[in-house]
Amino acid sequence: MAAPGQSGIKVTNLREINKALKAVGAPNEEIKKAGKESGELVASEARGLVPVRSGALRNSIRVGATARGRIRVSAGNNRTSKSGVPYANPIHWGWFKRNIKPQPFFVKALGYTRAEVYENYFSQIEKLIIKESAKAKL
Repeated sequence: MAAPGQSGIKVTNLREINKALKAVGAPNEEIKKAGKESGELVASEARGLVPVRSGALRNSIRVGATARGRIRVSAGNNRTSKSGVPYANPIHWGWFKRNIKPQPFFVKALGYTRAEVYENYFSQIEKLIIKESAKAKL
């Protein structure tokens, strides 16, 4: 759920980290796994903070990760089907013309878990580099 007040964690030197991982031969799936597990910390916290009526918005929270180290935690979709949750942005960021007050569950979740996300991600990446470096030495 990208939105007006874009929130997130920016990792400096991510490009260099990716180069180091590729240099030691780290599999893309392992890199994605590290990111996904870290993103799941935020998603889990957001699921506990999101306002619930039917549970559709809470159930639409998901995590995606790429081999380049990018992690996205999002909610909602624009489907008009029964499983659609097009109201995720107005619930999170508010819609003042419609008297919907902001309930920034993602921003709060990120704030609560930021240190843990950093620690988890870099710990997993460090383990992956050590593991792949050891393989390369054999």
